[in-house]
Amino acid sequence: MAANASGTRVDSPSARVLAVLAAVAQLHAASVSSLAKQLGMPVATTHRICSELERLGYLQRVPGTRLWTVAHRLVGLAANALAAAVGSLPTNAILKRLTEKVGEVSSFAVPSGEEVLYVASVESPHELTLSFRAGRKAPLFCTSSGRLFLARLDDRAVSRYLMAARRSAFTRYTVTDPRRLLAIIRRVRKQGYAMTKQEYVLHIVGAAVPVVGKDGTFFGAVSIAAPDVRAGKVRMQGFLPALKSAATRLAEALSQQPTRALRRARRRTKSLSAP
Repeated sequence: MAANASGTRVDSPSARVLAVLAAVAQLHAASVSSLAKQLGMPVATTHRICSELERLGYLQRVPGTRLWTVAHRLVGLAANALAAAVGSLPTNAILKRLTEKVGEVSSFAVPSGEEVLYVASVESPHELTLSFRAGRKAPLFCTSSGRLFLARLDDRAVSRYLMAARRSAFTRYTVTDPRRLLAIIRRVRKQGYAMTKQEYVLHIVGAAVPVVGKDGTFFGAVSIAAPDVRAGKVRMQGFLPALKSAATRLAEALSQQPTRALRRARRRTKSLSAP
């Protein structure tokens, strides 16, 4: 009986389809022959599955190559799987503790295609605040969490994304120039956190740090947002230790999820399908 590299048997149609999806997500880009070899399946069968998954919108070809990679529908599926898992974890308790400590709204987000998807949040006790309720989406290029996600790509992939993506000026402070954005994302990559000031919503500032497990698994980003009348750059930087502490606790909680399938979904969020 056929089995993949992890020893899981792929001896049924559904098992073969799931095995192909998992292998492509893990490898990021792979040829039919390499997939067939890794999964112990006939090349013809592997090609047929890839073609059907392409038709359904879960896989796509890397332009100009014979390689297969994930499509946005699979990225969305991975994000939704993580969102469902987060709902069963003490995420809200961790975010609530963070909000109580800094006094501002806190959120946990994952990349979903070309957007940031907020999967959990706790609102600030202040009347003047901003809500990033679970299920809300936001752009990648002008939010602190989104810039963290882009920083996980190399410069070439970031540039390709920025040239193809819509870069709307949400406020008069929104940075839309691809060269300036690339410089900002490089800085985010180097410093390990991101901050924005009135770029997505007027008078709102934000900061985010990555949520990464001890084994390097990237889960998403934890962030805070606040009105600029309460939080300037210095105050937001002062929140970074609390953000990093919350990120560590979130990573520990998410790392306890037992299923391999969910772990593959988490790993997929570490890279985006650049247009």
